[in-house]
Amino acid sequence: MKRFNFLLTVMCISSLAMVAQPGPSYWQQAIDYHIVVDLDHKAHSLTGDLTLVYTNNSPDVIDVVFFNLYWNAFQPGSMMSNMANIPTQFKDKAIGQNIEQLKPKQQGEQIVHSLSQDGQTMAFVVDQTILKAALISPLSPGESTVLHMTYTTRIPKLVERAGRDNPEGIDYTFTQWYPKLSVYDAQGWHPDIYVAREFYGDYGHFKVDITADAKFTIGGTGLLQNASEIGHGYSDKPVKHAKHARLTWSFEADNVHDFAWVADPDFIHDRVAMEDGPELHFFYQDNKKSRMYMDQLQVDLASYFRFMNGKFGSYEWPQFSVIQGGEGAMEYPMATIMQIHSKRYEGVLGTVIHEASHMWFYGMLGTDEMRYPWIDEGFTSFAEEEAMNHVTGANLPNAHLSYINRYAQIAGKGIMEPMSTLSNYYDGKFPYQLSAYMMGSLFLVQLQGIIGDEAFWTTMKRFKNEWLFKHPQPNDFLRIAEQESGMVLDWYLNQWVHTLKVPDVGIASVKGLGKNLTVVTLERHGSLALPVDVLVVYQTGQSITYTIPLSAMFGHKSSDNLAVAGPWNYTEKTFELVVQGNTGSIASIVVDPRMMTADVNRKDNQVGFTTKMKSSAEDAMNE
Repeated sequence: MKRFNFLLTVMCISSLAMVAQPGPSYWQQAIDYHIVVDLDHKAHSLTGDLTLVYTNNSPDVIDVVFFNLYWNAFQPGSMMSNMANIPTQFKDKAIGQNIEQLKPKQQGEQIVHSLSQDGQTMAFVVDQTILKAALISPLSPGESTVLHMTYTTRIPKLVERAGRDNPEGIDYTFTQWYPKLSVYDAQGWHPDIYVAREFYGDYGHFKVDITADAKFTIGGTGLLQNASEIGHGYSDKPVKHAKHARLTWSFEADNVHDFAWVADPDFIHDRVAMEDGPELHFFYQDNKKSRMYMDQLQVDLASYFRFMNGKFGSYEWPQFSVIQGGEGAMEYPMATIMQIHSKRYEGVLGTVIHEASHMWFYGMLGTDEMRYPWIDEGFTSFAEEEAMNHVTGANLPNAHLSYINRYAQIAGKGIMEPMSTLSNYYDGKFPYQLSAYMMGSLFLVQLQGIIGDEAFWTTMKRFKNEWLFKHPQPNDFLRIAEQESGMVLDWYLNQWVHTLKVPDVGIASVKGLGKNLTVVTLERHGSLALPVDVLVVYQTGQSITYTIPLSAMFGHKSSDNLAVAGPWNYTEKTFELVVQGNTGSIASIVVDPRMMTADVNRKDNQVGFTTKMKSSAEDAMNE
């Protein structure tokens, strides 16, 4: 193969000038919910009255609607229950046989009593967690209609995200709790039967009136409109209520695609006002285990929001709540609902930061997570690691080595599935987590290595700002990354998302070339071709980093500290890099010194290292 050591000329690709933000052809539906519910804590039920104004912004005539009745999943024989029985080596032990063992009065159910369109009664059918109804009057583009539903919800004595009597003694967790209209978008309707995986919802306005016994404190999505009447920590002035009084809590939320709440009689409610961020609310039980880390958490969460606003773009809602409840931890607009008992503060902090980071990639960007769960879970995991690195003061040069190393251990062993798999159709929760969380996070880690730090961070902010409260798809993100970097990147999105190709580049040989040059032969063992960085550290302590882009990129990242070689064709297995200095002047050569690629074998990534030059080499790798 020919030797290459020349600067790559950046070509002006006309397609990179296309606008990434939503164009005039983009549309999404609009919703306006008014939900009125009454909590009967003795019968463990909700009586509900739902009014929904639905606006058809699509170019299509709509003649049918679908609603999600999530709590029907808490019945024996449901698909959520049967997730534990799908033919896979990775059984879903979290649900197990819990639903099958529920007695009739312990099961969950949403019973729809009536449904109407603009006052006219509609016929409907229910298939597990999906209600389907034909519209009385088809909805033309630009038209709105009013859908009205009355229903009763039986609250299950089991907590799978939602339910009653959670493992830490919280009475009620209401998540995915109301009949929710399915999304209609350019791909049609999305009536996905619920199996406790991912989300998709249209943005709109929510007005939620909750009537409950006065002993309960309620926290969740939205702003309480009648705080002076309710008290319970929402107002500075205490409010006394008669022993058996019932209160109606009036919440409102704008630009959200869901609404969640938790109710418990033993909650403490703390509020923390931030000058440069949302008002923070904390709901937790008045006992030692629940109070253990709350003071420090309130300080660290304020630091977290300042970091996220600077790195990923501003948080757009007026409040955020940390609420004890549910099982494990889950994200909902303006809130995380989670168990908080732990022996380690770092575990609680990491969980809160992970769920709060969902506000950027689940909350403010409403991606279809059934089709692209990795955009939410993966991007959130990436942000969590960045934020934890900052908030804890670790300040590691690479906060993502855990997933980098884990991928190297697992790749190629027949466990993973492509990230393009629909979230409900993975062969078990473990392969789903590997793809959505690990590979989704590594998508961003590697992208940062490909396009460089500056272009990467401007990409992340633009993505949030331009697709705020909309439904972006992978190509929408990629277009922004291409514009910010000046590179073509479709090859990367395709191979990392739709295949299981693995990256693996190593040093095949190092040979002198005359008196002042050295040839480093790199060999690609993995079938996924990525650009390569090579750090050369000299005996003097000086160093130089070469970046070798792929031909398919038609560009390269730029930095004052980088020398550019190549490009390297993805069709060629080896590449000869000519570097300055003879072999005697070189202390070490390291491939991927910042560990920004998920290289599955790093044993051949480094040669010629000497103990004498160790500190100089490590300093250069950390730059």
